[in-house]
Amino acid sequence: MKRFRWSESILFAGASLSLLFVTGCASSSSAISPHSADLTNKAPLNLARKFPPDQSPQPLKKAIPAVEAPQSPFPITQENQSLPVLFVKVPDDPSIQLYLDYFQYADHLRFKKWLERSQEYLPYMQKTFHEMGLPEDLAYLSMIESGFNTHAYSRTGAAGLWQFMRGTGKKYGLMINWWIDQRRDPVLATRSAAQYLKDLHDEFNSWELALAAYNAGEGRVANAVARVGTKDYWKIRQTRAFSSETRNYIPKMIAAMMIAKDPVKYGFTDLEYRPQLIVRQESIHQSFEVHSLARAMNMPVSEFLALNPQFIRWATPPRASSISINVPVALGESFTKNLSSLPVTKLNSDAPTYRVHSGDSLWSLSRRFHVPVTRLVAANQLSSHRLSLHQKLIIPHGNSSNYSLTGKPRYSRHHSLHTAGWIDHRIRRGDSLYFLAHHYRTSVKEILARNHLHSSKILRVGDHIMIPSR
Repeated sequence: MKRFRWSESILFAGASLSLLFVTGCASSSSAISPHSADLTNKAPLNLARKFPPDQSPQPLKKAIPAVEAPQSPFPITQENQSLPVLFVKVPDDPSIQLYLDYFQYADHLRFKKWLERSQEYLPYMQKTFHEMGLPEDLAYLSMIESGFNTHAYSRTGAAGLWQFMRGTGKKYGLMINWWIDQRRDPVLATRSAAQYLKDLHDEFNSWELALAAYNAGEGRVANAVARVGTKDYWKIRQTRAFSSETRNYIPKMIAAMMIAKDPVKYGFTDLEYRPQLIVRQESIHQSFEVHSLARAMNMPVSEFLALNPQFIRWATPPRASSISINVPVALGESFTKNLSSLPVTKLNSDAPTYRVHSGDSLWSLSRRFHVPVTRLVAANQLSSHRLSLHQKLIIPHGNSSNYSLTGKPRYSRHHSLHTAGWIDHRIRRGDSLYFLAHHYRTSVKEILARNHLHSSKILRVGDHIMIPSR
């Protein structure tokens, strides 16, 4: 499974080059926390290879302010001290030290952002793994997968905090379609990731191999075990049975975990941790507009989408019988009361749809589906007879004409778009927000608001964007 990460070869080269210019930094020699690993008595990595004698990192002279790192929500007690440990024994492998140096020096700023985002999700992740009888330290896997970023998306199509591929996400119960991508949901995706990791451990009976399979896939790890004749990850990684990415996957995670548990020791000070995510899940059984749900929670749309990044369109899916949404616990029962008074979007789930192909026109579609052009225009609230390639159309049938994709939304005055519907436009080469606004007789501001975008959004060929239609 390909992940959201840099090239390993560039990473090692960049780390070595960056370390040559680092001075006045804290010493990076350390041991893994006794709760997560037990290092052997091998000689520590000789940093003289990276630092000339006159440029070795010196201890900081100023006192380092204390930073409160995220703590496990479950202290070690007599009842839970028998919970499984992620790494029983880890060798003092040079690659662990290399990643410690890389995160501490070469990639310091980005890793600092990861640390600051961690507090938002770590407590819930650790709680979920605890409840499922898994090692809580598995939560740090999200750090190297996505940097605790719900919107992380790789070139190979992996998405969310846990970088699920589409097929794996659906296998573990996540809904992924044009309207929603639950791989981005911090609650649902974490539960799915916990179950996936549990299944991998049941298959390989080793957390190291389970993590390697999470990265490379079950088949490749099984082949590597058969080829080398051992289930010891640290022995297999000394061979060519694993790719370089998989060989360094666990050392990278160990290094990230060590720093996250004691950031001050590695020079990460003045961290501004994000507030912890404290939500409950509620189910909705009808389609609502995102603006309406945000109003029901008494928050801006941007805050609602931060809690519910799984919604990738302007409304919740119309054909789903039940959708889970994350609601702040602090709201109490007010959201449930407000939900009953929200207007339901007029999305007809029974109306057949058709995606426009090259050469299609309203006249040709009228003849093909035996529907008058006037009804096609009315059902889709088209402002002109011009169709766009890959545009989605409602095809009316029977005597009813109630097949509109949406009625006039009841926005508040702060979010009023005064639109009668929308057009699904597929970005083509040369498109820009200004061109689309001029072509569809709308404004850039309305397009940005409808799609929850920023003005700096870069349009990519093949992406879909919703255009308010008059």
